[in-house]
Amino acid sequence: MIKPEVKAFVNGKFYTMKEEGDTCEAVVVRDGKFMMCGTNEEAKRIAKELDAPVVDLQGRAIVPGFIDIHQHVQAFAQNLQKVNLRDVTSLEELQERIRERAKITPKGKLIQGAAFDHEKFKVPVLPTKEDLDKAAPDNPVIIQRYCVHTNVANSMALEMAGIKKGFVPSRPGTVEFGEDGEPTGRLWEQAAADLVSTIQEGGVPYEEIKDMVAMALKESTKFGITGVNPIQGKLCDLYEETRVYQDLRDEGRLPVRIYIGYDEFPGIGMKTGLGDEMVKYGFYKIYTDGSLGARSARLKEPYSDDPQQVGVMNHTQEELNQLIKTAYDRDLQIGIHAIGDKAIDMALTGLEACYFENPKEDIRFRLIHTSLIDDGLLERMKKLPIMCDIQPTYVSTNVSWSDSRVGDRAKNLFAWRRLVDAGLILAGSSDAPVEPINPLLGVYAAVTRCGYDGYPEGGWHPENKLTRYEAVSLYTKNAAYASFEENIKGTIEEGKLADFAVLDADVFQVPELEIQNIQVVKTYLSGNETFSRE
Repeated sequence: MIKPEVKAFVNGKFYTMKEEGDTCEAVVVRDGKFMMCGTNEEAKRIAKELDAPVVDLQGRAIVPGFIDIHQHVQAFAQNLQKVNLRDVTSLEELQERIRERAKITPKGKLIQGAAFDHEKFKVPVLPTKEDLDKAAPDNPVIIQRYCVHTNVANSMALEMAGIKKGFVPSRPGTVEFGEDGEPTGRLWEQAAADLVSTIQEGGVPYEEIKDMVAMALKESTKFGITGVNPIQGKLCDLYEETRVYQDLRDEGRLPVRIYIGYDEFPGIGMKTGLGDEMVKYGFYKIYTDGSLGARSARLKEPYSDDPQQVGVMNHTQEELNQLIKTAYDRDLQIGIHAIGDKAIDMALTGLEACYFENPKEDIRFRLIHTSLIDDGLLERMKKLPIMCDIQPTYVSTNVSWSDSRVGDRAKNLFAWRRLVDAGLILAGSSDAPVEPINPLLGVYAAVTRCGYDGYPEGGWHPENKLTRYEAVSLYTKNAAYASFEENIKGTIEEGKLADFAVLDADVFQVPELEIQNIQVVKTYLSGNETFSRE
């Protein structure tokens, strides 16, 4: 008979997250699950009886392992190889980063940059092909805004992709042309994905992708993450392959649990939930609009800082209705990217059409982002089995320009308190590589509604703050609910998977503005250490 694997963890403050304030001081893990959650004395007694090791947590705070329910893992992995533009604050600095990469890149080879934000520039204007030509005239270049919905390509990249005067994109509004009819280099959605795939014919070798993903997931464990929902999105050049995670699992290199979302229908008659506790097929994702930062999120009324723009839709209402119905009829969980109020309106129209005609039990529609809502939309959402996949750090990142972008409608932007008070379940994510993968930054943003510099004092539209318990729940119990797995993970309870994170400070006790500084000391998956800062 094989001896069960048992380990005791004592002298901690385990926030179980079953309900607000519930804690225990010790747990015992047996074969990857919590077998006891209680006192130090109980844990030590069991450890002695079973001749098990005892880990002293030195009085630290512990929370269930964080689950990021919306992360573009392979894009995040690829971004680790690209020119990092996240912190550039001027066009000149951006050009210098590209110029330095060009010095060590063979002529004619693609250079990619990631995560720039032109709103940080003194003159907040998107770069053009000419700007990139000055930095790297002998290489095709494409850089991606941090929202991943906007890209800029230089002249060589455009030429290689056949984008020139008279070019007709597959989707209207995805390629910008100047008054002279020539492309400016600014691309949105599918146009950027098509460009990259044309230049990178043959793609990245599979083994290289697998190694990059393993590295990216290992990076996630540094932030207490034990579960990730990878999202595929061809419209944004965000490709995912299920077999990558299956292979990493089989090779013993998968440090987090995976629940996958695809924007393509499965090729066989499978439905949501196929898989095991490590790798599982999750949901079908639909992209409706773009992003607020790029002014491509579809609004009911024009942007306050650009009256000529209302954003773009990737589908007509009829197309959207059909996609939703097909997924619903196939028993696939449905996740819909909808940021602007018009996009949310169209998403709700499609969900209402299929659900009210044929109600099913335990349906968990995932409305992804749910950024700009109004009273009418909220009332419709309350009548549907909807949960919201939100990105709290959007507030911290966008606080300097959100008011100018939507004007008086800002009170309806990222209105999490209203959503919670309406009875909707919210779960948290990073949308990485759009935002940093650290869930504690999301907790900070949800609790303070401030930028990382503490601006504005008291929070941006503070009436929509969440409590600390609600904020931590976004990445634990609510995140498990999003994938129909609340019975096996998300809280620290007997019988559940022993996934947890040890913190260097108590997220429920430190001053609000210091939450962003908390670090993860150790991360455990099934009671086994996946990361240690010590």
